[in-house]
Amino acid sequence: MNAAIAQTRRLAVSPYARRLARERSLPLEALRGSGPGGRILAADVHAFIPVVALVLASDVVAHAAAPSIVAFRIAAFTTSVALGALQDLLAALQSSGNVFAIDDVLLRAAGRAFAEIPDAAKVGGASVALELASRQTVFAMIPEMSLTSLRAMRLAALVDSRDETETPADLSLRLLSASDVRPVMMPLLAGRAMRLTVSLNMPGDHAECLLTVDAASVDEATAAAWLAALKSAIEHPLRLFI
Repeated sequence: MNAAIAQTRRLAVSPYARRLARERSLPLEALRGSGPGGRILAADVHAFIPVVALVLASDVVAHAAAPSIVAFRIAAFTTSVALGALQDLLAALQSSGNVFAIDDVLLRAAGRAFAEIPDAAKVGGASVALELASRQTVFAMIPEMSLTSLRAMRLAALVDSRDETETPADLSLRLLSASDVRPVMMPLLAGRAMRLTVSLNMPGDHAECLLTVDAASVDEATAAAWLAALKSAIEHPLRLFI
């Protein structure tokens, strides 16, 4: 009788472990049993790591330790913004025929925050990508741009089907529908160092702003100052119409 075959037959293997090993084309001799008397169990099959996998894993670790790899760090900041003064101002403007949406105000406030905290802009000029249903449109945040001009640009972007997801921008902006549920963390989008998610409460008198930041690109102190500047601009909305 062949010695290898005899050794295989002497191995204590549970039926389930034998079936798993056969399905994975694993020789039983390569497994080390953890059961009573060295019996090979299903857990031993699941835990088996081929030598090739170990080599690849060690190679990945070696590359990760290389100084050229930059650590990816995420920071998140949140604040509650009172919208009472803004609602009153928008209602007064609407009665005179000037209609503005919260999207327009958020874009203008983001531009004002970049003007006050210029270190938050990393692309080479403050820019905001407005997240639409299945695409993004990028706005260059010119400090002198009026809210009326910004609204006209936003409305034109809604009609235009162009997707600028691949266009670099400092910030992506997403406005969520009014709800009692709000996110506590949102992932960054590709090519964006920051992401601002705005959740309106059901009465619409407050907004919860969540700022997610790539802390390797924008340091935490700068990001926190930027969010504070945004909050101040929205809560004192007359500044946005100057």
